[in-house]
Amino acid sequence: MANGWLHLLLLALGCLSCQTRRAQLDVLLAEPMRSIPFLHVLLRRDQLQEDARNGHAMWFMQHADMPHSVHSYMEEQPVEMASSLVGVDSRDSFALVISLAQLISNRGAASITERAGVYFYIVADALDSLRPEEQLQLAHSCRQLWTQHRYAGGEALPHLLFHDMKGYPLRVQIFKSVYSRPKLDPQTGLLRRITGVDWEVAKEIGELLNFTMLLQQPDKNYFGERSANGSYNGAIGSILNDGLDICLTGFFVKDYLVQDYMDFTVTVYDDKLCIYVPKASRIPQSILPIFAVGYDIWLGFILMAFICALIWLLLRVINLQLHIVRITGRRLWQQALGIVVDTWVVWVRVNLSHLPDSYAERMFIGSLCLVSVIFGAIFESSLATVYIHPLHYKDIITLQDLDESGLKVVYKYSSMADDLFFSETSPLYASLNKKLRWNPDLNADVTNEVATSGGKAGVSRYSSLMMESVNFLLMRRIWVVPECPKYYTISYVMPRDAPWEEAVNAQLLRLLNAGLIPKWIQDQKYKVTVETRTALFHAEAEASQIRVLTIGDLQLAFYVVIGGTIIASLGFLAEHAWARRRLHQAAKNL
Repeated sequence: MANGWLHLLLLALGCLSCQTRRAQLDVLLAEPMRSIPFLHVLLRRDQLQEDARNGHAMWFMQHADMPHSVHSYMEEQPVEMASSLVGVDSRDSFALVISLAQLISNRGAASITERAGVYFYIVADALDSLRPEEQLQLAHSCRQLWTQHRYAGGEALPHLLFHDMKGYPLRVQIFKSVYSRPKLDPQTGLLRRITGVDWEVAKEIGELLNFTMLLQQPDKNYFGERSANGSYNGAIGSILNDGLDICLTGFFVKDYLVQDYMDFTVTVYDDKLCIYVPKASRIPQSILPIFAVGYDIWLGFILMAFICALIWLLLRVINLQLHIVRITGRRLWQQALGIVVDTWVVWVRVNLSHLPDSYAERMFIGSLCLVSVIFGAIFESSLATVYIHPLHYKDIITLQDLDESGLKVVYKYSSMADDLFFSETSPLYASLNKKLRWNPDLNADVTNEVATSGGKAGVSRYSSLMMESVNFLLMRRIWVVPECPKYYTISYVMPRDAPWEEAVNAQLLRLLNAGLIPKWIQDQKYKVTVETRTALFHAEAEASQIRVLTIGDLQLAFYVVIGGTIIASLGFLAEHAWARRRLHQAAKNL
């Protein structure tokens, strides 16, 4: 079935000047040339020079707004069999210089073929010198070509047949994916019903194009894998084996090495391919208060204590120099040590046993008490928060962090990993590519394994994680690495050059322009989010009712007491040794 248009240049314009001929062709071919992105000009190999001087061929080759390429061919062979046209797409448009005899014969280059582009026949013979019987033969051949490519009323054959299929059956497959949920009978394993965005699209297209949807059993191999002998299973294999007319489950738009047999529709949505890892482990209760505030607050708290002690010491030195206070029996370093201890006593909101004689020092101590109250309020509020909402260690943020973690990256579908990390891109990608591991069990729940067992990472679509694994995310069991390595557009697939391709794409564009597909996506996301959050809310509510602090939450306090006791014991031993040394020295001096 030819999907394109047929245009025959049979006008006897040879008697006109080149300028006049060009002007007439500009008018005649303005509309047919409007939607052609690229044109192949085919000249007969036996008359190459003569065809290159043909006025009509020159017009195509010199058209300023039309990118083109020039080829030679044998007009006795069909265009698809020309060895010089290897790699030329069957949807491309052509302008063929052909002899009158070949055109009348309807063989070779003039034979009816399945083409999807626009193509022109340029008759090389002088049409004004034809005999009457030749003119009749030419008219009959042109009529035959025209009627097989165009229908009455000017409508192209694909539009006439496939924009209203009048109940024509199409084999449609929708298997499990992010936006499609087939429900199978638990006893027979047969398809019962389908839900999701892809099903909504399928129903709308079926209604708009008026075809009968023959739902195929979802393939157990999903998208399809390539075997060692080059064959495919899954939806791709069904298309290659002519077992499927269209698959309305979204595919990544990428090279599956079957571009000669399978084609994509227009893009319907997009998605990212992300890495998810086990959520960083919880900080133990024994050291949780240490992480209640950030490092900056801890650093500021400690440094400010020593700075305040230094200021107090400067005040003491000034008072001593001005003889405002008099302290006998204690050296300056002993006073400095006492000031540091007293500063920390005030800093942790403990009362001093005595106050200095200087009122300036007393006022400074009052300011220390106010600052310590502010710091204490921050610590206490933060402690209450971390006991209700447990803290975790630092998560993996970048792909570099993922590489340094040493985790193996597990994937189920080969299409996810074949271009996930190109080793040639960077040393980082080369290292991550070595960490990829394939799990051939398509029924395996890798996300659950990562969440429960840990020790590895997984690959998944971001939308899939947000909709199918949102419970693990909200429960802080898995973590999605923010730096996602791939971004894809997603389309449906069908056999290449399927005659209903144009009609399907037109209806998909209508649904996109109307905002229906984005709306269905948001509706499905909203429904999943509400269901998941409602369940987690009840679970958290029950947990919060019985959450009370226990002796285990005071582990750090006991550790501090034990540590302080050990340090005090060491200090006692040091003081005792120092006192004995002083007594020994005094006895020696006597």
